[in-house]
Amino acid sequence: MRKIISILVTVGLVMAFSVVAMPTTGAACGATVVLNSTCAGASTNYTIDFSAPTTIEPVNDMFSVEFGAGTTFGFLVDGDITVEVNGGGADAVDDIDDVVITGTKIEFAVPAASPIILPGDAVQLVIEHVVNPAVAGDYELALDYNLDCCGEVVFDCAEYTIIPAASTYGFFSSSNRTYDDDIAFDFVPPFKVCGQDTPFGGYALGDGSGKIMNYFDIYLMPTLVGCAGPCATDVQITLTLTAAPAGSNVTLDWDGGAYYFLLIDDDTTTEVDLGTVALGPATTIVWENALHFDAVGDYQICIEAVCPAGTPTCPDCTSEAVVVASKCFDFSVYQHKDATKIELFRKWNLISLPLVPLEDPNAIEDVLAAYSDPDMIWSVYYYDQCTGMWSVWGDGQSSLATLEDGKSYWVKVEYSHTDAALAPGLAVPGLWVWGTPQPVPPNAPAAYPVCTGWNMVGLTGYGLMAPLVTTTDSAYLWNFAGAIGAIYAWDGSGQAWDALTVGGATMPDLQNGEGYWISFAAAGTVYPP
Repeated sequence: MRKIISILVTVGLVMAFSVVAMPTTGAACGATVVLNSTCAGASTNYTIDFSAPTTIEPVNDMFSVEFGAGTTFGFLVDGDITVEVNGGGADAVDDIDDVVITGTKIEFAVPAASPIILPGDAVQLVIEHVVNPAVAGDYELALDYNLDCCGEVVFDCAEYTIIPAASTYGFFSSSNRTYDDDIAFDFVPPFKVCGQDTPFGGYALGDGSGKIMNYFDIYLMPTLVGCAGPCATDVQITLTLTAAPAGSNVTLDWDGGAYYFLLIDDDTTTEVDLGTVALGPATTIVWENALHFDAVGDYQICIEAVCPAGTPTCPDCTSEAVVVASKCFDFSVYQHKDATKIELFRKWNLISLPLVPLEDPNAIEDVLAAYSDPDMIWSVYYYDQCTGMWSVWGDGQSSLATLEDGKSYWVKVEYSHTDAALAPGLAVPGLWVWGTPQPVPPNAPAAYPVCTGWNMVGLTGYGLMAPLVTTTDSAYLWNFAGAIGAIYAWDGSGQAWDALTVGGATMPDLQNGEGYWISFAAAGTVYPP
């Protein structure tokens, strides 16, 4: 037993002495470093402050500083490395020949003129003519000392950041929303055509037509700030219309000067020279302007900033131009008419599409995506009197694939944080529908077949902006005189039936966006006027 204990004690002593000789690094850096210049590739001075971990004697003991990867060193001369203890004055390294450079590491003896460095002393190293790494990023340097008695020990570190030699720039855009705030943001087409009113105002086109131009601003700004601008002067800015419906016109009012774009049928484009700008390390330039589109469709405008070849302030532009920043902006431009909002209350709603949708087929997921909180719509039901069948979307079912004009639907909405009944003063969440009062030619006028008995009918074609326009049943169902048994609506806010007419006794107002159960005495077709 004593022999085993003796062996364990011996092993313990060996391990204890081994720990002294092994490199160790603290969990966090305790030293600090300040650079005269943090620019990538710049020659600078590093001032390193730390607290001595142990006694360090002049001449016999060595300092070692290992810098971040990619660091190099200029021509070192006497006085380029100084050691200061407790603020008592700097002592130059006596003999520069004693400085050893190995890769990114500098080793040198504590100068003879330096006092003995005691544990806890404040030590400052200043090392000049250090060339920063060429790659921007976060770096760490390690501080070692090599005691004459005990070998090398890593005792501290310092962290620092190298920034790019030149700033990186990018283009960004902002535009006014042309629809109300309570619509799902990703669903909003950014612009309307043909000079429609916008709730946030707009610029007059300037040609006396009364058409409205939409706000559209472009920013040229740094995405990463460096030590210098990418090209201090003479940065050429060019804007180009690169995609648009054939033959359509885009009007750009750029800082008060109108430019007219035309995408020719052979796909050639029109380019506008916006002049030159000067870019500093953190310069941001904003162009306030406006756009007008005269046709529905998808558009693209690209903008580019270039340092021309031979630009004196652009070192990389000696033989060819250098692109500083480029970006293409896509615009979805919707129909000539405004959208209509259907208010959806908590629980059950009986609705219809107030306009003929532009897309055919009108997938139910695409329609519901325009709701301010689509996840709150739990289910949609439709009953087809002609087949006697229910179709359902949600509740684990998918037999209802599209929403069509002329029909009405039960829509169940769960709690929403914007529910006016639960949060007074807030608007009721809305389902927005885009379309036209009648199908767009060459499509035939709207016609909606009904069968004998109860049909789920919607009102389409009246009113394009809230408040929704109403009509009477005798006007909308003009070809069913005497053949209407009853009309029922549903009050979503009160969750109750609203008997509009029974046995043709009254002629109620019908409102687009609302849904109705209507009893027909005979089969036929609804032809909206």
